[in-house]
Amino acid sequence: MIRGMVARNSDGGLEAWVVVSVMDAAGEPRQCEVIVDTGFTGWLTLPENEIRRLGLVRAGSRFSVIASGNEAEFDYYETSVLWHGRLHEIEVFQSIDQPLLGMELLEGSPGLPWTPGTAGT
Repeated sequence: MIRGMVARNSDGGLEAWVVVSVMDAAGEPRQCEVIVDTGFTGWLTLPENEIRRLGLVRAGSRFSVIASGNEAEFDYYETSVLWHGRLHEIEVFQSIDQPLLGMELLEGSPGLPWTPGTAGT
């Protein structure tokens, strides 16, 4: 089961937070609180201090388009997450500050018993 909550951010807006089990370098699950970001198409971003806490090893770097529309280069790390009771191998991008859960991890999540466009039928 995925746990989470909706909370106000410093700008007064609302954010959906969930807890994700990310495997550390020893393969042990560690709880990470992340913001659900529907504009982020990747798996997960974590700040540098969280990546250090997990002991993840840098796998490389990639360019990605950010919210402003500009390209930026980000370090990434390979690990696994426990998501809906299953282990998924993912890439974690190092973020400047916010831990984000993206659409790649949400895709195919159980608990969505409808098909978009059919709610009114």
